[in-house]
Amino acid sequence: MATRSSASRVGGSDLAGLESRRRVLLFVQNLGGGGAERQLVDMANYWAARGVEVTLVTISAGMADFYPVSGAVKRIRLVEDPRSGKVMRVAGLVRQLRAQVIATRPHAVVSFISENNVLALLATRGLGMRTIVSERAHPQYDTSVPAVWKSLRWLLYRRAAVVVAQTRDTASWIAKHCAARVRVIPNALRALPEPGVARGPLMIGVGRLTRQKGFDLLLNAFARLRPRFPEWSAVILGAGPEQQNLARLSEELRIADSVRFPGSDPDVESWMARASLVVQPSRFEGFPNAVLEAMGMGAAVISGDCPSGPSDLITDGVNGRLVPIEDVAALAAAMEQLMADSQARARLGLQARKVQQEYSQEKIMSQWDSIVFGDGEPQGAGA
Repeated sequence: MATRSSASRVGGSDLAGLESRRRVLLFVQNLGGGGAERQLVDMANYWAARGVEVTLVTISAGMADFYPVSGAVKRIRLVEDPRSGKVMRVAGLVRQLRAQVIATRPHAVVSFISENNVLALLATRGLGMRTIVSERAHPQYDTSVPAVWKSLRWLLYRRAAVVVAQTRDTASWIAKHCAARVRVIPNALRALPEPGVARGPLMIGVGRLTRQKGFDLLLNAFARLRPRFPEWSAVILGAGPEQQNLARLSEELRIADSVRFPGSDPDVESWMARASLVVQPSRFEGFPNAVLEAMGMGAAVISGDCPSGPSDLITDGVNGRLVPIEDVAALAAAMEQLMADSQARARLGLQARKVQQEYSQEKIMSQWDSIVFGDGEPQGAGA
């Protein structure tokens, strides 16, 4: 049994004692403003509030946490030596993470995002440790992972106790290409505040400012509609390498006076509460946290029908709108229809709020409990 192996081989603690004080070590690159980081912080805080001993490890020494972490969570920051070559830096991180695993003696190590997952699997090799890794984007479409890390992912994912995917499509790809045991667990929706303000002529997009998120498509579509809807404005929340390009595009499209880029904001719910429209025209996704949260806040949402995730949440015309990716004309048409029809927006938003039950934190975290602290092993993709 995995838990007995972990207890006996990592620090020699007694299994009964370990069971009585559940422990988990969570690992990710940093706690910046991304959706994966938000999910991991929510998981850490959830478990800590229920008496689990949670250790949250990141690599980003000196970087402030964007999301608030409970004081009951032990925070560890690994340190990279910038003077070392890449191989030596990786080896140093693996040694540091391994030391934390041995010191913590957790029931399981849980890691998010490809490169971190590889480090976690290397760090726990030979420890008899239950290591669970999670892909947060569809690997087939995510071009940000360097080739060497893709090769390591292929070699190591089969050694994971479980690889968690957010959608069945992603799970099938991982099972086929990595020969791994896969479990589908979507994002959880934490408790959200009730919208307490009137929604105005405001549309927002939320996410890291990268090409993946398709905010250039949003700007081009908004520019087509600006003459008809001069009272509307757009706000794109987030930070990233495309910020200057997006600002330049808004100037070229002559809509800069109606578009704002305020950066990342941890209080994204307040924006979603007063926005009449949330537009997420992503080119690909893992499981779009911004779409889930906007729906939970009762906003009318338009999303790119990209692989993968949005179609798991949205039934087109029922609780939101799906449009083909890279299709500015289709995006503009959907935006125009909803910008002109407040009743349609309200109807979609009312149906969208039902995600609060389907993706409740209690429901989703019970699935994580089963693979982190339970004895069952998933069988194949989607188990």
